[in-house]
Amino acid sequence: MTKTRFGGVFAVPAAAALLCATALSTPAPAQAEELRIAVGMSGSSALVRGMYQFADNIEANTDGAYTGKIFEASLLNFAESMTGLRDGIADGAFVVPAYHRAEFPNTNLVGDLATATTDPVVMAGAVNEFMFSCAPCLKEYADQNQVFLGMVVTGPYYMMSVDPLTTPEDFSGKKIRGFGPYGRWVDAMGATPVVLSANDIYEAISQGQLDGNTHAPEILQSLSLGEVVDYLLNEPIGLFNGNSMYTVNKDLWGNLGDDDKRAFLEAAGSATAWATVTYLQDNAKLLADPASVGVELVEPSEALHAASVKFREDDIKTVAKDNMEKHGIADAEAQVARMLELIAKWEGLLAGIDAGDIDAVAELYNAEIFSKVDAAVLN
Repeated sequence: MTKTRFGGVFAVPAAAALLCATALSTPAPAQAEELRIAVGMSGSSALVRGMYQFADNIEANTDGAYTGKIFEASLLNFAESMTGLRDGIADGAFVVPAYHRAEFPNTNLVGDLATATTDPVVMAGAVNEFMFSCAPCLKEYADQNQVFLGMVVTGPYYMMSVDPLTTPEDFSGKKIRGFGPYGRWVDAMGATPVVLSANDIYEAISQGQLDGNTHAPEILQSLSLGEVVDYLLNEPIGLFNGNSMYTVNKDLWGNLGDDDKRAFLEAAGSATAWATVTYLQDNAKLLADPASVGVELVEPSEALHAASVKFREDDIKTVAKDNMEKHGIADAEAQVARMLELIAKWEGLLAGIDAGDIDAVAELYNAEIFSKVDAAVLN
């Protein structure tokens, strides 16, 4: 651009001035809003990767109006995620309702049904359909200034331990981390269940405060538990139905337009399929090669296997009773019956689909559940 100086002031030619004026009058493109999304662990777990998938889906579904920055085990740990999200420290977070039973009694009833099926893809369909139609469940989130957008199902859970625990006698005097149905399994096998955040398991075992842990095998790698335990018992306990991964702050949700709310729901539906299927596949690889994470797969004795099978059969029957008597849920029997109906429904829906095909599962989840959610009920 040619400039002529007159008395210390630059004179800009008319054509250039017109271009400048035009540029100034043209609105700048809107800035994308970056969301702070917390996950209480770091590493290569499908759950961590699933949070990135959620953020990517949001960006794609909103044409870049919203992006997400994932904070791995930094902004909030698992024990802090519920209150941190409630207070606006994060815009989205992986909340574990099992750590907050008093605040999420109805949601935890769903988590209690760990032994109702061994198929996490089926269970994820049933759990999410149930949650979005469960007014008391959604109110539990709203009361904590949060909005539920999807539950990922992982498992099955197994027991990993410092010493080989293969008979009922081996469990006597042992302290094993387990909450909800997994804690009940630990107790039924004859050991003492200990409730502890996933972030604290490694240290507790390494210091001799715990003899073992119940979790999906994936944790041997993602939280490096293969460094402090040596044995994995080949006896599945149940699924974990309580990964409320795509929970968002209610104030954020209230500021979204209708189209963006729909975009967030679809993002969560697709990410739910991605994380559930990927986690299942990752677990299968570790079970096929446990030595890769430094553990030995050991078989249960006949007596221990029989005790575990009996527990899985009986535990479903105790869920309604325990939730009525211990947690004050008057219609617990009806809720359990509804979940069992939905599990049967989703077994049928998935019968003709390859459960390892993430795109096919995501399409089904969105078509049957997430696209049908009335965003207004989440306000």
